[in-house]
Amino acid sequence: MTLTPDLVALRARAERWVVHDDAPRVTARVRAIVGPSGDALAQHGGTGQLAADALAALKQGNEPTPIQLAALETMIRMLRPAPRCINGELESLPPGSDADFPAWAAFQSKVKPILRSIGRIDDSTGSGIGTGFLVAGDLLVTNHHVLTALSHGADRLERGQARVMFVHEFNTLDEPPTAITGVVAVHPTLDAVVLQIDPVTARPPLTINAAAAAAGAQVAAIGYPFRDPIRNPLFSDAIFGGQYGIKRAAPGEVIGTGSSALYHDCSTLGGNSGSPLLSLDDATVVGLHRDGYFTYRNEAVDGASLGAFVAAVAH
Repeated sequence: MTLTPDLVALRARAERWVVHDDAPRVTARVRAIVGPSGDALAQHGGTGQLAADALAALKQGNEPTPIQLAALETMIRMLRPAPRCINGELESLPPGSDADFPAWAAFQSKVKPILRSIGRIDDSTGSGIGTGFLVAGDLLVTNHHVLTALSHGADRLERGQARVMFVHEFNTLDEPPTAITGVVAVHPTLDAVVLQIDPVTARPPLTINAAAAAAGAQVAAIGYPFRDPIRNPLFSDAIFGGQYGIKRAAPGEVIGTGSSALYHDCSTLGGNSGSPLLSLDDATVVGLHRDGYFTYRNEAVDGASLGAFVAAVAH
């Protein structure tokens, strides 16, 4: 049989990653990221074997069963780590994952100057709502739905309703929050807004890349994932170490594009709304993460659309 284009793309994506490893190596690599709790998912006869069966079928030009396809997607996502930011630097990747992301060591250096230009957005009570990033010293980009949550649907803000914390890292001394003081612009169709904040000195804005990101390009979503038990499986606790709401990077790859959209497979949770999706090659913004499920396709506003919006309203 002839595989559909989406299955051909899935086969290529799986072969770029770890599913071609034998069962013991897959088990070891899952354990390196999620600990012993991942064993049941990786062992022969579990998700790991079903994923291997799916890839074998794809290589033979056959369509896997729906359960095998689900297992293949799950296993790919299971092997996406979520390194923390500590004292202004990103952690190294766990053993095995560093081979999957060869640009990671260089990315750690490239992204360091802008890590604290990415902040956690809280409401007036200090409850985390999402993530945002600087596009100017006093302008913050995030999702429209983050603004809607902050404003209870009014889509307007004044001082005292919201704040952004540009550190909030694991085991790191925090900084006082910066006030969000108003709304500069809301895009009429994209899930994107520009917010006014108190000026932040000596903190560089992120660079938005208008070039189209190709499928397979390696990226990382940087933000503040929150616990999300309704939409995400229990093993996310193991991957995130039970530590939520702190700054993390989630590496992955671009898996497709759409109208003003980019799709990726980084391990994101609810608080990643508004996270910049950064190219591992040069740490530029290729997308604004807006939605997704832990083991399903994530969506972002693409860099070209986001850049045009920001350029039209920035001063």
